[in-house]
Amino acid sequence: MKINTKVKIFFIFVILGLVFFVYRRYQSNKAAAPQYQTAKAEKGTLIVSLSVSGQVSATNSRTVTTTASGVVRKVFVKEGDKVSTGSPILQIDLDLNGRQKLQAAYSSYLSAQNNLKAAQDKIYGLESDLVAARNVFNNQWANQSPDDPTYIQKHNAVLAAQAAYDNLQNTIKQSQAALESSRLSYQLAGATVYAPISGTVSAISLTPGMILNPTSDSNNSSNIENKIAIVKTNTTPTVTVNLTEIDVPKVKVGNKVTVTFDALSDKTFTGKIIAIDTIGTISSNVVNYPTTIQLDSDAPGVLPNMSATANIIIDFKDNVLIVPNGAIQAQSGETFARMLVNGQLVSRPVEIGLQSDTQTEIVSGLNEGDEVVTAVISASRTTGSTGSSIFGSFGGAGGGFRMMR
Repeated sequence: MKINTKVKIFFIFVILGLVFFVYRRYQSNKAAAPQYQTAKAEKGTLIVSLSVSGQVSATNSRTVTTTASGVVRKVFVKEGDKVSTGSPILQIDLDLNGRQKLQAAYSSYLSAQNNLKAAQDKIYGLESDLVAARNVFNNQWANQSPDDPTYIQKHNAVLAAQAAYDNLQNTIKQSQAALESSRLSYQLAGATVYAPISGTVSAISLTPGMILNPTSDSNNSSNIENKIAIVKTNTTPTVTVNLTEIDVPKVKVGNKVTVTFDALSDKTFTGKIIAIDTIGTISSNVVNYPTTIQLDSDAPGVLPNMSATANIIIDFKDNVLIVPNGAIQAQSGETFARMLVNGQLVSRPVEIGLQSDTQTEIVSGLNEGDEVVTAVISASRTTGSTGSSIFGSFGGAGGGFRMMR
């Protein structure tokens, strides 16, 4: 029986359609084949660090100032000179305002001296009263009944004498502090300006004949100071950062630190933690613990109040087997590393150690050179995986791509 031509054409189209359908399914499955980002387990140094921000709290310099006003008569130093504490920097011919301020400062200094001397003279009388009260009580009434009225009177006399003596001791300490303060004010108002610390002179711009304008009236208690120069020391700058209540237990005095400054972005400095304020401060219901970092070397470009970023090294291990965090997953209380075995994604049990933000130490379960999977990617969709990464994502540092066909 002969087959009709139209029927032949129909069967040809059906066959072609089936071939085309199978081919498209094949291409679709091929396109959906997963790609694997991989990396190798390698020996290296694993560093765990904490990044915090702060500011330069102190530099290796001190500003030379004066409250005096007048005409500069003589400059005793120049840029780069070495000076000791108390060395003369310059001398000033005081103007009328400067002389009035100097006399007022001298008067305050003499008054503070007199107050201290008067308190010191009075202390001898109070000390004598205290000794007499104690002798009377101890020799005549110490063994009497505490309920005896005379016992109570004599005992209270001892307590009163002791309180008067202690109060005057505190007054003497206050008078000593007031005397030192008035002495410094008198020195700042003087015609000769002295170096406050030992070091090297820099940033001095005054020359004989230049005028220093008044900073305040002689009757004004505020003493705004004229800047004269800067004396730099051999100490290194310090940076203060704030640690949160979560981070402060991780940090201890002596931890190594790397520091960068916004104004010196091309440089990195090293230092160490020298102090942690464990009392802390509270602002807007947030607790911060100020922590001081001292740089290891001098930094000429670092100025007070510059913004800084510090990476505090909390822990590190050298010559350990490490993999990217994306290769590690936790499931049912166990830890696994993802690997490819005969083209199939499998999870191998591992024991992990130290962990940083990007890497994990492998204590056992993997060998150096083993290839692990850090991410699974599909051309049409991202494939899931049983279990979840202990770091919250499949991302990882480094690695290449593998596509299974």
